[in-house]
Amino acid sequence: MDKVARRIAGIPAGSWTKWLVVGFWVVVVLVAYPLMGKLNGAEKNDASAWLPASAESVKVLDVQSRVQPPNTYSGVVVYYRASGLTAADRAKAAADARRFAGLPGVVPGQVAGPVPSADGMAMQTLVSVNVGSQGWNGAIAPVDSMRTIAASGANGLATHVTGLLGYAADNAKVYKGLGGTLLYTALAVVIVMLLISYRSPVLWLLPVISSVVALVTADAVVYLLAAHAGLTVNEESAAILDVLVLGASTDYALLIVARYRESCAGTTGGTRRWPRPCAARARRSSPAAAPSSSRC
Repeated sequence: MDKVARRIAGIPAGSWTKWLVVGFWVVVVLVAYPLMGKLNGAEKNDASAWLPASAESVKVLDVQSRVQPPNTYSGVVVYYRASGLTAADRAKAAADARRFAGLPGVVPGQVAGPVPSADGMAMQTLVSVNVGSQGWNGAIAPVDSMRTIAASGANGLATHVTGLLGYAADNAKVYKGLGGTLLYTALAVVIVMLLISYRSPVLWLLPVISSVVALVTADAVVYLLAAHAGLTVNEESAAILDVLVLGASTDYALLIVARYRESCAGTTGGTRRWPRPCAARARRSSPAAAPSSSRC
């Protein structure tokens, strides 16, 4: 039974089957790479995508969507002058409110104000915006437009866009590109770890290339599941996926090398094996070992 298992395990490293394995993964990468780029478009970053469907807050959103458009964020445009609001300030805020109502995504009839404060130093306008399935990312454009309108011709009048809408836009800008940052950071850590482990300026490329193959394949599969099987993917889970795939595939590559070193360091008849057979064994098995880390 052990001999049969060894023969089956040795098939991918055969004299010609090893090249079939490499060719197979080359084809997989060519097919998967275009799909990998579509994963961002399949993300759902609306409020309900960040929690389980059984969560009470998600149930509240489902009920709320029956009476108002889903993914509606309320923004507050605040105007302030320490010396007290002037008639021109009030006229400007009223004109701004009319311009807010014409912005894309603003819910019709959901612009209220401006409402002055009791001390006459500030006023606010409430604006409801439907950000769609983009979630926080969909708040960036309307908030930028509102800030531009409010700041135009202010003449010393301080203006701010806050509320849930402003908070969402600011957070989206802060975390924009988080996936790329995590990916490049993880890749740098992996390369340093491999350089320390392998102590070679070239050998680290093999597991890194295998990890990239695994990453491309995983992103493509997740995109297909999200686009055609109802899998919910948001910006956070997509970023974590890249880090996990890189880490897992690198760990698997390190395990393979560690076991191989153990095999080469063994003894036969009380005599330590010579490195030359190990080198020959490495040449025979390298085409099959290269894509093996992507199997995780």
